[in-house]
Amino acid sequence: MFYPLLVLIVALVVLVLAGGYLYRRRQHRSKAIADILFDVNPLAVWTYSPEEWRRAVDEELSWGRADDGPAQIRMSRIGVYFKTRSHEHLLPLQDGTRVVTFAGYGGNEGSPLKLRTRWRVTTVDQHGREQIHYYKEDYRIPVPLREQEAARNVVDYFTKWLDDNMRFYTMVVPEDEPISLFGKDSF
Repeated sequence: MFYPLLVLIVALVVLVLAGGYLYRRRQHRSKAIADILFDVNPLAVWTYSPEEWRRAVDEELSWGRADDGPAQIRMSRIGVYFKTRSHEHLLPLQDGTRVVTFAGYGGNEGSPLKLRTRWRVTTVDQHGREQIHYYKEDYRIPVPLREQEAARNVVDYFTKWLDDNMRFYTMVVPEDEPISLFGKDSF
């Protein structure tokens, strides 16, 4: 009699904790999207036509649906937000733990905007020793040719930000990873 009650209590605690985690995660994501949407000075905003969206999904944005265009994109300092007819997608850029360490754009037809984010996570192992884990994520965002000035604006912002805040770059790159002479990340 006692054992089934204990199992039920443990199951309820696990459900409550999982629900709380999912709720907090959803709230964090909603806040990030709201911050991007209500940014009065976004880095770039454009709309993909249905054909441009289909091409973008085929070439780079595998998480998207090709038949879901047109799509709107809005970039701010903290993230990139995509909105189609039926879906939305968020790419985090700089959120307190992540740092954009590379931004580049070729400026010709079919050339994507390239962004690299890096972050580090510190954990403690079973012996109480601190472990530092480094992560990076690359984003390639197709840019319609008519929006090349907007893409250059994004690159200029993150390049200047990185030049002014080099200490954040060195915090998210492992010591054993080579860094160029100019402190720039390669893609």
